[in-house]
Amino acid sequence: MSPIALFVSDIDGCLAAPYQPYDLDRLQALAAHAHAAGALSDNGTPPTARPVLTLCSGRPYSYVEAMAQTLGLVTPVLFESGAGRFDPVAAQTTWHPALTDELEEQLDTMRAWFRTEAIPGTKISLDHAKRAQAGIVTPDPAEIQAIRPKALAFVENHLPGLKVFTTDVSIDVLSPQITKRAGLEWLGAHLNVSLASMAYIGDTDGDIVALEAVGRSFAPTNAHASVKSCVDHVTQDAVAAGTLAAYQQCMAHNNARPCHTERAS
Repeated sequence: MSPIALFVSDIDGCLAAPYQPYDLDRLQALAAHAHAAGALSDNGTPPTARPVLTLCSGRPYSYVEAMAQTLGLVTPVLFESGAGRFDPVAAQTTWHPALTDELEEQLDTMRAWFRTEAIPGTKISLDHAKRAQAGIVTPDPAEIQAIRPKALAFVENHLPGLKVFTTDVSIDVLSPQITKRAGLEWLGAHLNVSLASMAYIGDTDGDIVALEAVGRSFAPTNAHASVKSCVDHVTQDAVAAGTLAAYQQCMAHNNARPCHTERAS
């Protein structure tokens, strides 16, 4: 198994629990590892046995950029499930080529349905910050459970080219060409790092395609059962503590192997 050059973390469920206070001690520990790891070289090699840390989240740009700043990251991060890439050093945002005008029109149709059929009379809010996804969020998981079958039926009948992904507190509708796996491939090509030289930790169904593609896959103990069944390792700890444990496993793996990585194909 290849050494891990890039450790990629989801945010919700892996670094923070939605609508809950941050675990500042664990985030600070991850920030210290990120600082010590430094940046990848031009050929995709980390300068130490510590994997370089980055993010891949369904959250919008502003939230992911803030988390990157919190952790002191210097490697590009992915937002909106890989639809966008932000470089914290250059302060530049790039959009995935699959985000076309036609797709944006379809997403506007989905947002209109959410406004009329999902939001009235509930705590649900439209996720206004997202461009490449049509999304809703709520602090009440029961509202997601109630609206999810209706959203699935609308997409199947009116927007069959799109896919629906859910968490306990959100529903996101997006193109099947814009997935976390596609985002990691796009990021890997940019950084010259292969999927085999990446580790990923995720907790919900939208993470599965990425987890199945990388060299080492992890889930925190709070992850959905479907995620736990497809990863290499489930941590004993939840959320940020679990992600810190997964990162430390990758660092130990690298320390036990020659420090080289595979180039992206």
